[in-house]
Amino acid sequence: MNHLDYATSKRSFISLLFLSLLIALSTMLAHPTSARAAEAIPIPPLTDSFKQSPLPNVIVIGTGGTLAGKAADQTSFQNYRAGTYPIADLVSQLPNKDKIADVATYQFGNKGSGSYSMSDLYDLSLAVDAALEQYDGAVVTSGTDTMEEIAYFLNLTVRSEKPVVVTGAMRPWDVIGTDAPANLYNAIKLAGSGKTKSFGTVLMLNDVIHAAREVTKSNSHRMDTFQTPMVGALGYIDETNIRIYRVPAKRLKAGKPDWATPFNLKTITKDKLPAVEIVYAYQDAAGGAITGFANEGVKGIVTAGTGAGGISSKMSTARSNAIKQGVIFVTTTRTGSGTMYGSSNGIIAGDSLNAQHARIMLLLSLAFSNDYNTIKQWFETVGTQEIKLASQVPDNKAPEWPAGGSLEALNVGQTALTLTWPSAVDNIGVTQYRIYDTGSNTVVGSVYPTVTNGVYSTVSGSTYSSVTGSVYYYNLSGLTAGTTYTFTVKAEDAAGNQSVGLSKTVQTLPASRPSRPGSSGGGAASTSSKSELTIAPSGTGTVSLNNAIWITIPAGASGQELRVTVEELTNQSNLISEGSKLISPIFEILKNFSENFDKPVTISFLFDPAKVEANQHPSVFYYDEEKKTWIEIGGTVQDNQIKVDVDHFTKFAVFAVENKAAETTEGKPSFSDTTGHWAEAAIKWASSQNIVSGYPDGSFKPDHSVTRAEFTLMLMNVLKPQGEGRALELTDKDTIGAWAQKAVAQSVEAGIIKGYEDGTFRPNTQINRAELVSMIAAALKLAPQADATTGFTDDSMIPKWAKGSIEAIRKLGVIEGRDGNRFEPTETATRAEAVTILLKMTQTKK
Repeated sequence: MNHLDYATSKRSFISLLFLSLLIALSTMLAHPTSARAAEAIPIPPLTDSFKQSPLPNVIVIGTGGTLAGKAADQTSFQNYRAGTYPIADLVSQLPNKDKIADVATYQFGNKGSGSYSMSDLYDLSLAVDAALEQYDGAVVTSGTDTMEEIAYFLNLTVRSEKPVVVTGAMRPWDVIGTDAPANLYNAIKLAGSGKTKSFGTVLMLNDVIHAAREVTKSNSHRMDTFQTPMVGALGYIDETNIRIYRVPAKRLKAGKPDWATPFNLKTITKDKLPAVEIVYAYQDAAGGAITGFANEGVKGIVTAGTGAGGISSKMSTARSNAIKQGVIFVTTTRTGSGTMYGSSNGIIAGDSLNAQHARIMLLLSLAFSNDYNTIKQWFETVGTQEIKLASQVPDNKAPEWPAGGSLEALNVGQTALTLTWPSAVDNIGVTQYRIYDTGSNTVVGSVYPTVTNGVYSTVSGSTYSSVTGSVYYYNLSGLTAGTTYTFTVKAEDAAGNQSVGLSKTVQTLPASRPSRPGSSGGGAASTSSKSELTIAPSGTGTVSLNNAIWITIPAGASGQELRVTVEELTNQSNLISEGSKLISPIFEILKNFSENFDKPVTISFLFDPAKVEANQHPSVFYYDEEKKTWIEIGGTVQDNQIKVDVDHFTKFAVFAVENKAAETTEGKPSFSDTTGHWAEAAIKWASSQNIVSGYPDGSFKPDHSVTRAEFTLMLMNVLKPQGEGRALELTDKDTIGAWAQKAVAQSVEAGIIKGYEDGTFRPNTQINRAELVSMIAAALKLAPQADATTGFTDDSMIPKWAKGSIEAIRKLGVIEGRDGNRFEPTETATRAEAVTILLKMTQTKK
């Protein structure tokens, strides 16, 4: 080759190289949601010998840690450099591995576990899923310092049901008495056995198999450091024998759509993983850590509280302020084990998760939603993993829609709309409704039939609710103006059976243009403090403002050209009287003529459900300009939306108003769901005496559990004590709703409640039967007998502190046992049980 040929070839090569780099870069930019796509992860392919072998094929993904550590000498158990030896070299040294599996390796990293960032764990999870597309099982080696967090992250994010086993060592590879080779060998054996398929990620060290959700490191140096408090290990390995004695709840969903969690990392980029921190409680702890983290912009904070999750009054104050800044909190305990109950006001109970596990759960939840109720629901399902055996018979029947059931779209705007559908029926019960964007084949939301407080719930900045007539609503925002979408809703039961889909194709309104006098048609709202719409005579259209109000003009509402203006009033002086509770902005809606409409116009408002107390409901009012007063219209509630029909325009707003019990012809309160109930008579009595009230939809929900605050209010309504009660010193007094504060203060003054050892009251925790009866005994001023024995068959299960009170109440005939004369002290009490006991209590007082 002459010099000219060489130069020409070199220039061609450089051009091709540059073009290749541009193509690669453009490909990366075109697919930002898969930052480390499966094809970019160099997982070794299965060899022909692996494919033809009868043995399972297992891949070992090395991340370093003590297992790959190099010691200063053979007796230096603690003086070593973690993450030194390549995983391929370590696997090659294992004897007889070819008798248990065909093993390949992939070196993800080589350092201590604490050196990996959350972004690294994002990549690790995708690498595991990529490997399991080919291999029968995966082993992930890790340092033990944060191994439990790495394992739980994988447990929540890996999509494959194939076995994933995390292992490591407490002593480096090259010292005498090391546990590293045995742990690695047994982990490969376990992954290849398939015995933990659909378990999610498990952790195996020292021959013991643990579930990633519950396991924790309990000692700095011992080789049996990993323990599972309270519930115990899954099983263990004895040479060739692998014994499994319990399974995670996740295993019961094997092969079903909801086996995988909502946390599909392939749908987000790693920069979506938010900052979440842990704050530790101790004697007289200050609130500076919480305040500092909140000011730094963290999205979530986990508190490791004393006892049952208690924190100091200073921390509680700082937490309340941080919640106002949008920070979501999760409560856990520093004790090492124990379950947290009751969630409210920006605080989520962490169930039995320890602080470090709860942080992983909260971090992933916040990466996929900023909505409190959605995250709370995930903690109660994905995070809790409680086993519930509703039936021993396999459920293979899918939910069904009622005849003529359809998915409809309401309040269609530029970027938002409301989906509505009827309630489905199932032989066991519908657990959720999944809403799909059919075009992108993605889930845009899940709606759960159980609604917070029987009234409201929210999800992902959108809202949903079960309302009168068994109709569900889902408010969807973040859409693109002038775009056609097809949405599908499917009902799902506890067994994972899905109904056929109900689908709806809808086009969002086109982008706004400045309104001009004389323009016609159905315009759309701009997102500002004011919006306008012009409609031709007898025409139809919708105008909205900031996704907070929608005005729908039906065809024929006006025989002349209609110009509508809607404006949010920021100056509310002289409009709101003392004692009124405004729960929405005030809107002034005007039109270009004074006559009323020929047909009713529909207005839908968003309101703040957090401001609606238990004995209140939302209602729309209009402002009478002549009388200078607000006139109540009412409205139909659809979660945090309320809709009314009007024939004129003026100022409108939503207020919270006191509930009024429904009346029968006999003048006695009546509810839609108590006829024929075993406690119907007691419920009627309690309602007639203003001891309890129903919900805005006319129901009582007799079989719903009662919270501690709710029962305290019921009890005080029976006793009717005088005065405001004692000033509360409870550390969580800020979490007590305004509707219950007086009742709690009166109960404290009467000596009926004293709070828990950590100074908390836990108002939103469901009250158990032992607590409820103890409060009744205190209200009746009964002296509990020391060392009492109750007449119930489960007497040994009743706490000693409650036995005297329970037996005293039993002798009075106020309480009875459940099936088999069991008292079941830790079971929650229902609303029906509560009012029945209160009725018997009043009869005893007489």
